[in-house]
Amino acid sequence: MTAMPAPPPIWKRYHVAHDTEYCYAYSVSNARHRAHLIPGDRPDQQVHQRTLTVNQPLAESAEGIDFYGNHYRDFAINVPHRLLSVQARMDVSVRAPIWPTHSVIWTGKSLARRSFDPADQAGTRFALTCAPYLVDSPMIPALPEAASWALAHLGSGKPLHQQLLAMTKAIFEEFVFDPAATTVGTPLSQVFKTKRGVCQDFAQLMIAALRSVGIPARYMSGYILTHPLPGQPRLVGADATHAWVEAWCPGHGWLGLDPTNGKAVTDEFITLACGRDYADVIPLRGVVVGGGEHSLEVSVTMTPEAELTQSATPQHNLNQHDLKLGKPVDTAGQ
Repeated sequence: MTAMPAPPPIWKRYHVAHDTEYCYAYSVSNARHRAHLIPGDRPDQQVHQRTLTVNQPLAESAEGIDFYGNHYRDFAINVPHRLLSVQARMDVSVRAPIWPTHSVIWTGKSLARRSFDPADQAGTRFALTCAPYLVDSPMIPALPEAASWALAHLGSGKPLHQQLLAMTKAIFEEFVFDPAATTVGTPLSQVFKTKRGVCQDFAQLMIAALRSVGIPARYMSGYILTHPLPGQPRLVGADATHAWVEAWCPGHGWLGLDPTNGKAVTDEFITLACGRDYADVIPLRGVVVGGGEHSLEVSVTMTPEAELTQSATPQHNLNQHDLKLGKPVDTAGQ
C-alpha cells in the first residue's frame, strides 16, 4: 500500500507592531541610527508589508542588506529633539519548517572543513555559508566550560538533529529564565556559572557550546507568538523581541532551535535578522550628540490575522515621517 504524502505546511499570517521610544534629559543635536527592524523573505517566511516610521524629520535615509543577508535601514536626524519614536509595522506569513526524520550520525568530530579542493562546490558553499558561525564573536568568546558542557549533552553516535534537539531541551531544563539575573553586557561565563538569564543569554550559550565542538551556529532575532490566559484578551505591547539559534545540519541546512522554550522553531516565529551574536542584530542602535541620560521604552504586539482589530494596533499622534521601504540595495560588498 502506497503511503499518502504529507499535507503541505499551512501558512499562518501575523501582524507585528514594534514601538521603540527614547526620551532624553537634554536635547540631542545630531543622531545617526541603524534599524534591524525590517524582516525579509525566507524559505518559510513571506513578508507582505513592512513600514518603518520615525517621529523626526530625516536628513538622510538609506536601506540595504548587510553581510549576513539582513535588511537594515540607516537614518540621520540633524534637528534638535528630546524624543525619538520609531515604529515598525509588518504583515508576515510563516509556515512550520520541515523537521528532519534522519540526519548524519554525529560522532563528536567538528563539521568544519579545514581545507578542501577549490573545485569542491559543496565544500565551497559550506565554507562561505558557515565560516562566520564557527569562530569566536564579540559576545560569544571561546569558553572551555562550553565545550565540556556540549560534549556531555550531545554525546555521540546519534543523528545530529536528535542531538541538537536534546541540547535545546537540556538548556530549558537546567537554566532558569530570570530577567533580573543579567543585562545585555553580562559575560557569557557568568550565565554558565549562575544558570540564569533570558532568551538572549540562552541562545548565545547554546551557540558557544555548538561552536566549541565544531558545529556552525548563528544567532536569530525576531518574534514569538505568546498566548494569553484562557478567556483573556491579548495584551497590546506586552510582548518583546525573542532570540533563538540556527544550527547547521549537513544535508538539511539550518535548523531552528529555541533553547528558552526547549523546542524546535515552529510557525509561531517571525525572523527579523541573523548574525554571529546579538551585537550583529540589535533592533535599533545609534550614536547621538547630546541628550544626557535617557529612558527607553519598547513595546511589541504580535497578533494572528484572525484576531486583528483596530484596538490591537494603536495609533500615536506624532509628527511621523514614513521611511517607505522599497527594494533593498545590496551593500554587503561595500
